[in-house]
Amino acid sequence: MIIMKRVSMVIWTLTAVLFIGISIFFGYYKAIAVTPDNATYVSNSKCKACHAKIFKAQSETPHAKNFAILIDMGEDKNPKCFPCHTTGYGKVGGFTDAKSTPDLTGITCQACHGPGSAHIAGGLSKEKRKELIGMPTAHTCAKCHNMHSSAHEDLGKKALPYLRNEMKKLEDKIKRLEG
Repeated sequence: MIIMKRVSMVIWTLTAVLFIGISIFFGYYKAIAVTPDNATYVSNSKCKACHAKIFKAQSETPHAKNFAILIDMGEDKNPKCFPCHTTGYGKVGGFTDAKSTPDLTGITCQACHGPGSAHIAGGLSKEKRKELIGMPTAHTCAKCHNMHSSAHEDLGKKALPYLRNEMKKLEDKIKRLEG
């Protein structure tokens, strides 16, 4: 029993040290990689031009496809949904509507890293470009991921058809992979 308590204490201590180390690292990195205040949102194709492999992988994630939830729920014209289901809504160069800014529907690179105009500016070194794009933090994620827990729980039921459809697609994919 005493040995288990000591092992548990060691695990908790190592976890705390690791957490603090990660926090210090990301805090430092964030300090040197912040999107300038005057940066604006740009077409998603600008990210794809240099980061094709990352762009392709991200475009297949649920984040990238989350505007489809709004379409399925009939909420694709509801501006209350746009801050979390589009990129840069209400900001310079950001999403305005699905017709005029289709490449900013869903959560794209700039939704997490901030507007990319300064990052893609010509004549900059690779190191300088890295400094001009924000690094996501837990707060970046929490802005949207905490929203549904209290602000509009009623949307959960409305999203059920979409979620069931996505679940069926996953189940079908699992069956195909299992043979």
